[in-house]
Amino acid sequence: MQQDKSGNAPPGAPLDDITPDSQDRIQDFLNRHGGPGAARRQAADAAGTAGWYEVYAADGYRLRCDWSRMGSREEMKFSEIGPQKTEGASDHRA
Repeated sequence: MQQDKSGNAPPGAPLDDITPDSQDRIQDFLNRHGGPGAARRQAADAAGTAGWYEVYAADGYRLRCDWSRMGSREEMKFSEIGPQKTEGASDHRA
């Protein structure tokens, strides 16, 4: 995504497209977890002031970023989430 000449991203733009270390974080995550998995998902509010995106890795892990912006302040919180068990799966062995 291109920033405008003021250095601000267009309204509604996810912060991952305008922060320099986001791509590095994503690449590091994918390198540690076997490469890309499913397609990325994302959502944002209508005003473009808050949202999230998730990047999926081949081993079932996902990297979630919750982002928000208010005026010139921008905030991002990254979380690595382990693979989810399928419904009905059990850790108990027979």
